[in-house]
Amino acid sequence: MKYLSLLLSIALVFIGVLGNHAQAKTDLDSLDVQAFMDGLIHNLIDERKVAGATVTIVKDGQLLLAKGYGFADVQNRIPVDPEQTLFRIGSITKLFVWTAVMQLASQGKLDLDADVNIYLKDIEVPDKFGQPITLKNLLSHTPGFEDYVMELFVNEEAKLLPLGEILKKEMPERVRPPYTQGSYSNHGTGIAAYIVEQVSGMSFHDYTKQFILDPLGMRNTTMQQPLPAQWAGQMSKGYIFDNTFEEKDFELVPLYPVGAASSTATDMARMMQVFLQKGTLDGFTLLDTITFESMLQPLHQHHPDVNPLLYGFMDLSQKGNRVIGHGGDTFWFHSLFAMLPEHDFGVFISFNTGNVMNGYMKVLEALLDRYFPDNRPLDSPIEVDEEWFQQFAGEYKVNRYQHSNFTKIVSLISRFQVYTAEGKLVVTQPNETKYYVPIGENTFREEFNNNKIAFGNNEKGEIHYLFDGMLSIYAMEKVSGFELSQIQISILVLSLLTALLVLMYWPFAARIRSNYFHKDPNRKLLPLTGKWIAWLNYTGYLIFLVGLAIIMSNPFEIVYGVPTSLKVLLVLPVLMVGFTLLMLFLSIRYLRNPYYSGLAKAFYVVITLISFLAIWQLYFWNFLGWQYA
Repeated sequence: MKYLSLLLSIALVFIGVLGNHAQAKTDLDSLDVQAFMDGLIHNLIDERKVAGATVTIVKDGQLLLAKGYGFADVQNRIPVDPEQTLFRIGSITKLFVWTAVMQLASQGKLDLDADVNIYLKDIEVPDKFGQPITLKNLLSHTPGFEDYVMELFVNEEAKLLPLGEILKKEMPERVRPPYTQGSYSNHGTGIAAYIVEQVSGMSFHDYTKQFILDPLGMRNTTMQQPLPAQWAGQMSKGYIFDNTFEEKDFELVPLYPVGAASSTATDMARMMQVFLQKGTLDGFTLLDTITFESMLQPLHQHHPDVNPLLYGFMDLSQKGNRVIGHGGDTFWFHSLFAMLPEHDFGVFISFNTGNVMNGYMKVLEALLDRYFPDNRPLDSPIEVDEEWFQQFAGEYKVNRYQHSNFTKIVSLISRFQVYTAEGKLVVTQPNETKYYVPIGENTFREEFNNNKIAFGNNEKGEIHYLFDGMLSIYAMEKVSGFELSQIQISILVLSLLTALLVLMYWPFAARIRSNYFHKDPNRKLLPLTGKWIAWLNYTGYLIFLVGLAIIMSNPFEIVYGVPTSLKVLLVLPVLMVGFTLLMLFLSIRYLRNPYYSGLAKAFYVVITLISFLAIWQLYFWNFLGWQYA
C-alpha cells in the first residue's frame, strides 16, 4: 500500500505538470482550433446579438480554419459561407494602399522621404510648420492632420467622386508638425492612394486588381461600389440589433481606398499567407523580402514602452507577442486582420452587425491566451509617493478630431479621467475603468497584467500626453481651463438655467404684479423692449440646443453630410450675437438710469454676461457661423 500510494502521488504530480503545461500552451491543430472558435464565436453571437460572422486562421502557410457562423441574410436564412460570402472589411482596405505604395517605392517610382506635393498634380497639401509631409508620414499616420468625418460615408451614388475631387474639397487642416504625434488619418491614406493613381496612371481600383488581387487569386475581393452583379448575390447584409435584426443598406465610402473593400474570409487568408511568407505566395512576389521586412520597422514611437507606428501596418502587439495587422469598422461590419510573424500565424474575423464593435479584440485576446500565453512575470512596481502621482492626474482628450468645424465637439465625448487611489493610477473612460501601478519614471502597467500606458512631457517638461501601450495610432492630450469637461458642462447648465429663468421670470412677475400688487408710480420697471430682446435671445438659444441634441442623437446624420435642418438651425447662434450686443447696449443705458431698481439692473447685466459666455462656448465648438465646409 505504501508503494501504491507513492506511485499514485508521483502520477498525480506528473498529471499536474502536464495539466499546467497544457494550460500554459495548447498545441495548434485544426480540430482544437475549430472547437475553441466555435465556442468563442457562438458565445459572442449570443451575447452581442450578432447576425453572422466569418473566420479564417492560417498557420505555417496552411489554411487551418475557414468557417462561417450565423446568417448572411437573416430573413432568408442564408448561412455565412467563408469562401463565398463577402463582408465589408472597413479600414483593412488601407493595407492595399500601403502595399501599393511600397511596391512603387521598391521600383524607384516613389521616394518615401520626399514632399508628397511633388506627386500631386492638381491638388496641394498646404505648406505649414516649415516641414513638408512625406509618404513616411502618411504610412505612420504622423502627417499632423486633423480628423475629417463628414461625408466619410454617403447615401447617394452621385457623391462617389474621383479621389482628386474629394481631396480637393476635403483637404484636412494641418494642426501639428509631422512626426510629433500619431493620429489616425483616413484622408492621409486617401492622399497616398491618389499618389498611387498619379504615379501609375491607373485608377486605384484597377491598380489593385492588376498588381495585388488577381495575382494573389483573391477572386472575391473588390472596392467597387455598388457591388457589380457578379458579387451582389454573395454580399452579406449589414445589421443592427434592436429587439430584432434590422437590415441596413450597402454602405458607400467616397474615399474608397481607405475603407470600401468587400471580401471573403478565404480571400483574406490569401493576404495573410503572402504577408506571413514575407511577400511571396505560390510563385508570385507581391513585395520583395527586403521591402516587406522594412514595413515592419518602426517609423515613429510615442514612448519606448508603447507599440510603435509602422509602415502602414498597425502594431497590435500584446501579451508578450508581436502582433501586426489592422482593424476595420464600418457602421454595420467589424473586422480584424492580425498576424503573429514569429509564429507564422494569422487570423481574420468579420462580424456583420453593428452591436459587436471591438468584439474582434476579444477574439484575438482569447486566441493569444489559449495558444500563445504570456508567461512573463509581471513588471515589478516601483516605490513612489502620493505627490509624485499627482503630476499624471487630470483629464485627457484623444488627439483625433476635427479642429476646423463643429464636429470638434466629438473631442468632448471620449475623455479619459486620470486620478490616484490607494497607490494606484485610476484611468476611466466611458464604460471602462482600469487600475495601473507604476513601473518606471512615466510608465505604468495594469494591476494584474503587463498591458502598459505611458506619459509624455510637453516643451515645458510637464506631463501632457497619455499613450496607450497597444494602440499607438493616436495620443491623448491633457486639457485644462475652459476646455475641461466639467467647466463646459457648468457653462452649459448655467446658460440653460438662465434661459429658463428669463423665459419664465418676467411673465410670472408681471402676472404677480397685476394680480396682487398696486403699481408704484415711483418705481420704474425695465422697458418692455429690453425684456423682449432678452426673451427672444434665450428662446433662440434653447431652440438651438434642443434641435442640436435631436440631430446629434443620430450620428449617421453628420457622417453622411450636414442635414438641412442643422444648416437652418445655425442661423440662431448668429442672431444670438446680435441680440446679445443689443442687450449689452441696453445694460449700459439701464445702469446709467437711477430710476430703475438696482436688482432689476443687476439681473439684466448678469443675463447679458451669461449670454456672452454661452456665445463664447458656441464659438469655441465652431457652432457660430456655418463652419462645416
